[in-house]
Amino acid sequence: MTPVARLAAALLLACVGLVVTVSAPASAECTCKQGQLAQQVKKADVVFIGTVDAVATEGQDHTYTVTASRAYQGAPERSTMVESAGGRNACGLGALGVGTTYVFFATGTAAPYAADSCGGTAVANPTKVQKIEKLLGEGTPVEPPPPPEAVFTKVEGSAPPGFARMAAPGAAAAIIGLLGLVLVRRLGRRQRTGS
Repeated sequence: MTPVARLAAALLLACVGLVVTVSAPASAECTCKQGQLAQQVKKADVVFIGTVDAVATEGQDHTYTVTASRAYQGAPERSTMVESAGGRNACGLGALGVGTTYVFFATGTAAPYAADSCGGTAVANPTKVQKIEKLLGEGTPVEPPPPPEAVFTKVEGSAPPGFARMAAPGAAAAIIGLLGLVLVRRLGRRQRTGS
């Protein structure tokens, strides 16, 4: 092989290697395949429908504040959180749309739950919801927690004041008002008779 042919072959191999190296991260970011719905349900600790209220991003990780409306598996609270790792090989959910309703397939026993794109989390379209309900039943509504009970605290230990003590300031104001009317009337008569 001539030196020019060797140089051309080396350049060709270098270019092919560069193309493979540059394109590898994009194709290697998420290599999982979504399984069948039954497999996704089996892997998930909670399956619920929820609307994304807010998305917080830290690096490539996302945390979603979600209002859950219907639970099919597990017991998420009405206001809950779901986290999704980002980065290479993480298969994160990305920045989900605020105000959009999703079916979450997540793991964990309490919020924040963890979810990824391999687990089955997707927009809650009627077809997806029907398939879930066929497999898990109609689910249960996720109700908001009851309001806290009112607690009455006694301000002081003494008995409330009696009626006479409560009425005294009002009676004094009425007497002063009547005396003022009498005085004004007398002054008015003196001015009429004096003129």
